[in-house]
Amino acid sequence: MHVFERGWLSSNNILFLDDDRTATLVDTGYVSHREQTLALVQSQLAGRQLTRILNTHLHSDHCGGNAYLQQATGARLAIPPGLADVVNDWDEELLTFRATGQDCARFRHDDVLEPGTAWRLGERDWQVLAAPGHDPHSIAIRIYQGR
Repeated sequence: MHVFERGWLSSNNILFLDDDRTATLVDTGYVSHREQTLALVQSQLAGRQLTRILNTHLHSDHCGGNAYLQQATGARLAIPPGLADVVNDWDEELLTFRATGQDCARFRHDDVLEPGTAWRLGERDWQVLAAPGHDPHSIAIRIYQGR
């Protein structure tokens, strides 16, 4: 697992090296950081392919690089379920991009991160948790404890 720490008012990114062939990135940063995010990811892949991107929530500092990284890598994207239809319709008002004056290139999602499900990241199972607060649709992940 590699954490790419960003400055104030930008999300950090976490890259999980899933196995010897694949990797998953959690959050993609601002659209203005998209090239830097891709370079950081590529610097740690060591021959792996970025196959998945997960977003903890859909504020522009967490999903702004989605479209760019999807195009560059072909990675599948999973988002929290609360705004899946809004992403499909690309409603920038409901996504809060317009109200906050933020840019975010249109992206598509392939999966949703349903609370209670487990995802394999970095050769460990992680459980998706609903984490409303900062954003009502946020999710968090923790190492899976079983049922």
